[in-house]
Amino acid sequence: MVGHQWIPWFNNPNSGSISVTSAKHDQEKSLACLGTRTKVMRHRLCPVVGLSSLCLLLLVTCIALSVLHNNESGSKPKWKSLLFDYQNMSDTYLSLTAVNKDLRRDNELLKEQSAWLHEQTKFLNRTSANFMSDNLALILESTQFKEQIVNLTSTNSEQAEEHLRLVQYTSDLEGNKLNMSQAITLLTVSNTQHEEEGHRLSQMNSLLREELAIFKDNNQELLKINNNFEREVKNLSDQIGAWMNDDCEKASIDNMQLLERSTELQEQSQNLSTVLMKERQEAAQQEETRQDEMERMMANMHSINDAFHSLDLYCPVANHHTKERICKKCQESWRLFETKCYYISSRMLTWSSSREWCQTQGGDLLIINSEPEQNFVFESSQALEPSSGRLWMGLTDTEEEGVWRWVDGSRVTSDEQYWLSREGLQTEPDDWKKDDPLGEDCGHMDISEDKLQSWMDGSCKTPYRWICEKNV
Repeated sequence: MVGHQWIPWFNNPNSGSISVTSAKHDQEKSLACLGTRTKVMRHRLCPVVGLSSLCLLLLVTCIALSVLHNNESGSKPKWKSLLFDYQNMSDTYLSLTAVNKDLRRDNELLKEQSAWLHEQTKFLNRTSANFMSDNLALILESTQFKEQIVNLTSTNSEQAEEHLRLVQYTSDLEGNKLNMSQAITLLTVSNTQHEEEGHRLSQMNSLLREELAIFKDNNQELLKINNNFEREVKNLSDQIGAWMNDDCEKASIDNMQLLERSTELQEQSQNLSTVLMKERQEAAQQEETRQDEMERMMANMHSINDAFHSLDLYCPVANHHTKERICKKCQESWRLFETKCYYISSRMLTWSSSREWCQTQGGDLLIINSEPEQNFVFESSQALEPSSGRLWMGLTDTEEEGVWRWVDGSRVTSDEQYWLSREGLQTEPDDWKKDDPLGEDCGHMDISEDKLQSWMDGSCKTPYRWICEKNV
């Protein structure tokens, strides 16, 4: 191209210089424009592949405008204009080729960067999603931890209260255990004394039996002596009868002697009988004393057995190797309320039979002394067996009709009675005689009614469940 540039300038230096200058000026403008756009596009990282074609079209437009401008000027020949246009187009083509290569290289780099940025964007999106998921999980876990802290705090408070209650209960148990240990010691000493007393009574019983055997032997001897006396009297009577025929006077004398002898023998027999009766009475008294002592000893033994039975009920053996006992206030199947133990039966008996059962357990039928006690017994009976609605209490008016008394003899007070009252019907107690001509003289509780209106009277012969109570 350099070789072509000097020819027009040599032929027409002025016009050539002007044309070349003008053409170069236009080319520089186009290149400047193109460079500016390239820089802008590079700066913006535009990934458009057809950028070089657009710039080339813009350059051709600029050249065409330049050619038209030169043609209008008319100061140089057509072939020179074409030569300059060709030179300018060649230079422009080379420049555009180089720019196009740069743009393609930049485009590839931009594609690679765009792909890398796209991957980084995906990775960042995934990381952000993971972070958001982890954040939500941490928030949820933090909420759960807060709830657990609240629950643990509440549980800790409850356990602290339960610990205090258990400490108090353990103290009570220790006191009861100490009392029961002392009672066991006393019972053991009493049992030893009773065993010694029983051994002594056994020895006394053996001595009394030996004495009784001696008295029986003496009695046999006395009976033999009496029989001998009777035989002698009979012989003397026979001799008197024979002597009377021989000599009445002699017989009278002999008879007197015989009568005296008979009187003496009778007196001796009476004395012997008296002595024998005294010995028999003394033996009988000793036997009765021995029987009384044996009965007292058996009663003591029964009381000791009952005490040990109560001990087994209230302080059962927890460890059979060490014989350690654990004491409780109420025996098995009994329920504690305040200072009393209550038993709610599942069987049915008459009023008198149920009371006898309670007495065999060391208690008696239920006596209501307060509203809390009424509520406790009513609710406990409902919880145990709600289908069976009626239970005997220690309430009766058998002594005086209409005067209701408890089994301990006390009268039912006006402020502590919970008789059933129905609208339109007679209020309990009503002494209904249709089922039993003798009337209804025993009180029971109906747990199908209201707890504070549940007392009814009924026939004492009807079998119901029952409620026992006894002191702790």
